[in-house]
Amino acid sequence: MVRHTRRIGPAVRVSAAGLAAVLAAASCSIGNASGGDDDGSLTFVSTGAPFQDYQAEAWQKPFTAETGIKFRNDGPVDEAKMKTMVEARKVTWDVVDTSAAATEQYCGKYVEKLDFSIVDKSIFPPGTVSECGVPAFFYSTIFMFNKQKYGANPPTKIADFFDVKKYPGKRIVPPEIAVGLLEAALLADGVPQDKLYPLDLDRAFKKLDQIKGVTTFAQTYGQMQQMMVDKQIDMGLMLNARAYQALKAGAPFEPVWDKTIVNWDDLVIPKGSKNKEQAMKFIASASGEKPSARMSELASVLPIKESIKPNFDQYQQRLNAYAPEHKDSIVRTDAAWWGQNFDMVTKRYTAWLNG
Repeated sequence: MVRHTRRIGPAVRVSAAGLAAVLAAASCSIGNASGGDDDGSLTFVSTGAPFQDYQAEAWQKPFTAETGIKFRNDGPVDEAKMKTMVEARKVTWDVVDTSAAATEQYCGKYVEKLDFSIVDKSIFPPGTVSECGVPAFFYSTIFMFNKQKYGANPPTKIADFFDVKKYPGKRIVPPEIAVGLLEAALLADGVPQDKLYPLDLDRAFKKLDQIKGVTTFAQTYGQMQQMMVDKQIDMGLMLNARAYQALKAGAPFEPVWDKTIVNWDDLVIPKGSKNKEQAMKFIASASGEKPSARMSELASVLPIKESIKPNFDQYQQRLNAYAPEHKDSIVRTDAAWWGQNFDMVTKRYTAWLNG
């Protein structure tokens, strides 16, 4: 099963035993989600403050102003809970921010197929729309290096991240395997971008062997950000929102615009939502240019299409994969492949880490 974790803010991993306590805390902090169907409000599920506050500001407020429909906010996201709701036919969630891979896995069984007469799928990049979900935002995994460490001989391509002889130093990689580490390894090993999937796992892990001894395999994204700020690492594969926070805090790092792995979250509707039509309209509204741009500005993510131009600050712009001078580096992941292979890859990665 694909288990969603927040890649932008604090990672959320919820055990069944701890779920009730977490939801109780969430309901106190971001609203009571005992069921939005009695008064016509929508229950929106994401990962809590501050990220969910940004979503409320960018997406919910304009929709409420236009339609009068109000929101209850719940969280964190947990696909096991959603699955249980659907199977019990007691669905209290209406719109969920989840991983694109989870959408692929649950489409038609646990999440509704979208009505594309309401949601305009043509506005999204090719290959990013499924029958059951459309992108909420995009985020990138960027090769960052310490410019004080490498001086006049900086790395210039993704292969340099794996070249410990030419570029010695400590590395760090994300806590999640599905955000670009294997793709980066294969691209560094010479696999053409258009031949990336299905991922050649044997080749990818052989490439990872080259950096295993000098790499911190992060437990959280917060750890990655802090080690970047403290200059405890020399290079890393960093998510853009965390790199942004590190740059603002003075980390002397620069991006390498060779191959930039881009992922996305989807907005989906749990199967059996009593407010399906209004949920569809909300997803359509959130996909508008102004809401998408505003979300990007607040959360330091990428908008739903390259033509949208958020009012980024100087640090966000330095990390903007959509900028004309950077966009040729973009490599989008294959959510359908990850939806089918996530469990198998995770098991193999865990064994490799422990080997």
